[in-house]
Amino acid sequence: MKFKDLSQCYFKLEKTQKKLEMVDILADTIQGADSKEIGKIALLTLGKLYPDFIGIELMLAERMAIKSLAIATGKSDKSVQALLDESGDLGKTAHKLLENKPQSTLLAFTKQEEQQELSVLDIWEIFDSIAKMSGEGSSDRKIRTLSGLISKVSPLEARYIIRMVCGQLRLGVATQLLLEALSLAKTGTRENKGVLERAYNRTSDIEFVASTLFAEGLEKISKVEVKIFNPIRVMLAQRVSSSEELLERFGGKVALEYKYDGLRVQIHKKGTTVKLFSRKPEDITNQFPDVIEFINNAAKEDEFIIEGEIVAYDLQKDKILPFQQVSQRKRKHDIDKKISEVPVRVYLFDSLYAFGKSEIESDYFDRRQLLEKLVETNNNIQYSHQTVAENADDIENFFQQALENGCEGVMGKDISKGSSYQAGARGWNWVKYKADYVDKLSDSFDLVILGADYGKGKRAGLYGTFLMGSFDMIDAVYKTFTKVATGFSDKNLQYFYDVLKKLERAKPKEILSDTECQIWFEPSIVIEVTGAEITVSQIHTCARGLLGGKTDGLALRFPRFTGRIVEDKAPEDSTSNQEIHTIYLNQIR
Repeated sequence: MKFKDLSQCYFKLEKTQKKLEMVDILADTIQGADSKEIGKIALLTLGKLYPDFIGIELMLAERMAIKSLAIATGKSDKSVQALLDESGDLGKTAHKLLENKPQSTLLAFTKQEEQQELSVLDIWEIFDSIAKMSGEGSSDRKIRTLSGLISKVSPLEARYIIRMVCGQLRLGVATQLLLEALSLAKTGTRENKGVLERAYNRTSDIEFVASTLFAEGLEKISKVEVKIFNPIRVMLAQRVSSSEELLERFGGKVALEYKYDGLRVQIHKKGTTVKLFSRKPEDITNQFPDVIEFINNAAKEDEFIIEGEIVAYDLQKDKILPFQQVSQRKRKHDIDKKISEVPVRVYLFDSLYAFGKSEIESDYFDRRQLLEKLVETNNNIQYSHQTVAENADDIENFFQQALENGCEGVMGKDISKGSSYQAGARGWNWVKYKADYVDKLSDSFDLVILGADYGKGKRAGLYGTFLMGSFDMIDAVYKTFTKVATGFSDKNLQYFYDVLKKLERAKPKEILSDTECQIWFEPSIVIEVTGAEITVSQIHTCARGLLGGKTDGLALRFPRFTGRIVEDKAPEDSTSNQEIHTIYLNQIR
């Protein structure tokens, strides 16, 4: 497939916000792709070069993209920056510059090169070479390579090339929409999306799913299973606000585990090679060499996938430390120093693969008991605290015990037949019951920063108020829930300005908002917010359509930032639109 054809598809996608129409446009384009290129097309359409767990990203600094564009078009850096300031979109800036620039002023290439139409694979390979350039002089090599590429392509192609290298594709295509388009393109119906989703949840690899579907068909995809070193999409939990509700949810008998205030980790082992994946999922192996040693020393078997929580731990006081401590371990530099400053312990709670087969369809107790065959405990590796409760008093006692031991609350887990591990889903097999949920004045939510207004007074020059949203799992869009301006330290405000400045963009079409703000962002950053209560709102779009009235949504009153940045959650894994609706219904009861 020629990249110009994919670019024309992207241009059509930009022009509509209708989900079904977007699926049709994408499916119509990709149905002609072959199995060697469809995986790369899928990745590029999501703005990626590789699956998240590989850890190779393009993401050139915007200034480098500006320099490349300036060289390719014969403009100065300042004139390119001026056009960017006017449009707010470097892709549109590139499109305009190349559209209006005489051919004679572009970089000189042979006639054959000028007429060359690059394929999707050609573009991917050039991107890949740029991403892998390192060492002295690599910045200059990246700029030269990108400027050469821009000079060979059409204005429309340049629009998306520039956006891709800066991590700003802006198509509004999420994984779920792409899976639906793949299903329609290859099988002729949207109905087989669930088969593809099953394979994706087991492998976290959209390239593999797309390539396998196009090469070997739906039957092969339906048999895809868990693979070592391919992270499984983590199972997420619903929430309850009382021990009575928790017990009722599971029919009068439930397994309880501590809900630790740490980093959730999926541990893959084969031989002596151990890899750690966050719930995003990203490879965080290099950040925890001590945990690798713990696992190798404690392992009874050579091959498995297990899940646990890494917590900061004071061995002398035998005490779990707050999340802020373990979050310091997520770094690329001074790792050895932080190992001594912030020791950790791992609490294991699930086994997902062992003895050559997947265990995610197995019942909860079977998976839990399997842990004992895979790993032995010691000071550094423990099984999560667990009990089985059959009345509200037992739940409350275990809940208070968890709080006294430095945990956030408890997890309730289904122990009935069919209590499988629901990869990639937020189902009712697991629920969380935290101290935050007991009092409606203390609810906490993991929300996505969607936009901001500039601050005044001592906040002048920084963002002062943030528009927060939840993810709607059905419509695959972000819906607004509240604006928050309190709880931010001066250090917080400077940090968010530095990080979010790079994510500014025109209002994304994947954000459904009736609320205006001065700045919009690529949905990327998740933070924890508390509030007084949830109320019906005519302004915010969260849960709109679920409450009866056409314009009724939900809003959080008196919101406050808790100080916690939820780094290991992708924006689509934030507190969902549906979850907030459930909390509201519980609140009014």
